[in-house]
Amino acid sequence: VLFVPHTSACGQCALCALCAMERPADHVARLKPIWEDLCGRLGVELGRRQKWWAVLEGRYCEPQRHYHTLEHLSELFDHLDKHRATISDVDAVSLAIFFHDVVYEPRAGSPKNEQDSGALFDSFGQEALPAGEPLGLAKGELIAKVRGWIVQTATHKVSGDAEEDCKLFMDFDMAILGSNWERYELYSQQIRREYIHVPEVVFCKARAAFLSSCSLGSSLVFASETFRQSHEVQAKENMAREATLLSDRFATFAMPARLFAEVALSPTLKRHRKTTGCGLAALAALGFTALKPVAAIGTCCAAIGTCCSASALLGLRLAFGARYEKHPYRSRRPNSETVVLAGSYNPPHLGHLEMLRHLSKVHKRVVAVIGVNPNKKYDVNPYQRQELLRAMIQELGLANVEVTVWTSIIFVYARSIGATTMYRGIRSWKEDGRAEKYLEFQNLVYQIIFGHWPIPTAYLQGAPALSNVSSTLLRRRLASGEGISDLVPEGCAAAVQWAYAPARVTASL
Repeated sequence: VLFVPHTSACGQCALCALCAMERPADHVARLKPIWEDLCGRLGVELGRRQKWWAVLEGRYCEPQRHYHTLEHLSELFDHLDKHRATISDVDAVSLAIFFHDVVYEPRAGSPKNEQDSGALFDSFGQEALPAGEPLGLAKGELIAKVRGWIVQTATHKVSGDAEEDCKLFMDFDMAILGSNWERYELYSQQIRREYIHVPEVVFCKARAAFLSSCSLGSSLVFASETFRQSHEVQAKENMAREATLLSDRFATFAMPARLFAEVALSPTLKRHRKTTGCGLAALAALGFTALKPVAAIGTCCAAIGTCCSASALLGLRLAFGARYEKHPYRSRRPNSETVVLAGSYNPPHLGHLEMLRHLSKVHKRVVAVIGVNPNKKYDVNPYQRQELLRAMIQELGLANVEVTVWTSIIFVYARSIGATTMYRGIRSWKEDGRAEKYLEFQNLVYQIIFGHWPIPTAYLQGAPALSNVSSTLLRRRLASGEGISDLVPEGCAAAVQWAYAPARVTASL
């Protein structure tokens, strides 16, 4: 079970079977047709399915991977084939298999890898899945479901009333634990190679404790009754056996090494670690503070001074720094910048479009960002709103305007695309000023905390002729069955009315 350095299949050593399992060619030959068939059923265009296959293949062949590879995906599809008759949504489970480990960096740890994998799948869904009819409804439900499953693999905890597809997908991912000992032993070696950055004494201590808790506890490993019957007993036997081997190995280390592992894994330092063995920085920091209290006090004083200065600068920036463009917008020379205009767009309307039209004339690339709380359930899902706004933009011929759904802090997305300005629409300072300045303050502070020079916020005044137009008014009209042709482009009115029909939506008035 312990790590043995090994880099090539020589045909003479005990680990050549391990090396052979890592050769990707056979797995590509099997998985690529599955991907092509899946994309064909989902209506993904040829160019996009090729682009995203390249992403998947490249990610799963990264050098830090030894278990979380294409071979792992092949094993999961083996389970899917075996249980296909009991799966309700094969496409959703297939997408979850392909993307659930697409981001895997052992040093980053869980749940970051799972969250980032979910976000990358979300990007695929927004870009590649067709809008469908009604616009965005089925697409949004599929993206939300699969992304939720992917993030859930951080714990593999599934409630008893969860749908069977979810339970089976989680069990496919955990099935390796219930394989025969020879395969399980190879798996444990592969995991050790992925965590080679963790000192062996720490790895043995941490993994043995985790495996013992799983194998000896009363909680079940698998979520579905099918896998509990076929894999549960073997899984607990395997984990208990590995835990014993690791504990025996830990006992062979010298006392200072064992003490180091105990301290590095103690609850006091737990909050400083991102992965199993990352307690070194915390130990160093604690030692420095204990040995040099005067220096630590000086550092604190300097930090306080810096905070005071930063606060003063923030105050000035908030009071005088943000650009405010009044309507009618003055003519400006077109530039090559990328900018974002964030909002809920719930639903989008002519006021939003007037601002996007102006920005599209000035900037090379404009992205309308639909901000979303991933833990909140929406009556009209954000991907429906995305497709509605895309249809409106197409009707108006705004070729350089894009629409994206984003589930995290907006400035993170703005930085990722090289945006130079984050725009916000505002009706008047009296109505929106306090709330908007609070958001601006948050953006400034968070960016500084993350160590970035802040992307500036700029405000666009809504057109006075459209001052009464708002998403609230639009929802009210839709709820009461009134006409909306004066609030949205005529060609999109029917799609908006269907999405927000009173029979499907209880509007928040």
